[in-house]
Amino acid sequence: MAKPDPAWKQFGRHMRSHREALDLRQVDIAKKIGVVGSCYSSWETGSRKVDEKYVNDLDEHLKASGRIAEEWEKAHRQVKTPFRFAELPDLEGAATQIREFQPLVFPGLVQTEDYARAVFEDIFPGMPSASIEELVQARMTRQRILEEEPRPLTLLLLGESVLHQQVGARGSTLLTEQAQRVLSEMESGKVRVQIIPRDTGRHYGSGGPFRLYTFADEPSVASAEYMTGETVISDKDRYQECVTTFGLLQGEALSEAGTLQMLRELVGR
Repeated sequence: MAKPDPAWKQFGRHMRSHREALDLRQVDIAKKIGVVGSCYSSWETGSRKVDEKYVNDLDEHLKASGRIAEEWEKAHRQVKTPFRFAELPDLEGAATQIREFQPLVFPGLVQTEDYARAVFEDIFPGMPSASIEELVQARMTRQRILEEEPRPLTLLLLGESVLHQQVGARGSTLLTEQAQRVLSEMESGKVRVQIIPRDTGRHYGSGGPFRLYTFADEPSVASAEYMTGETVISDKDRYQECVTTFGLLQGEALSEAGTLQMLRELVGR
């Protein structure tokens, strides 16, 4: 038997929690939605994916007020998406402010489609092209938050090396197009960007890329990238360490005016 997927195991726990709150047995819900008890049991253990056609009925009979449907969508997205990217849309979509430090590549929220494709090809060598395209389109979908109102206040700190680091063996033309995209987003007021020069005296970002998320009605959190995943940081002390590091990095960065000038020189404007 295949190992249960973590996303469906988590979804199964949500189902069980709602069912137990109603003091119902698995067979009770199974009968209501027209499946055998063993099938329903496999959903709660995560050993079998819940077919989409049953989601609304589950939500209704578990009296979940839409939460089961939301959790199903989340699980479905996580299964299709490598875990390191699965939680980002939820965090970004709910945030009123996003602050990101990225010393490796241009941030996903401002990547062109071609640049994103090249990045994913480097991150996942050997991945089928169809799977790469799914990731690219998911990233493009994430960027819609910059087109909607109200959009989150988005502050991006980039290491200068990002402007020159080639990806996907595409050459310098891709970098120029990507820099043009960032410049356009800055000039339109959708994002604020500062570049940290390569010759800065102190480099507080040696720990790697991270993001800070501020929400209207929830505690702020951070997330940090590593080789095979994305860690959400909710501990207050560790979150504050990220805030302090971001502030120190910002102090070493060029002003927005200086950043605009550097990008304009890069794209030949």
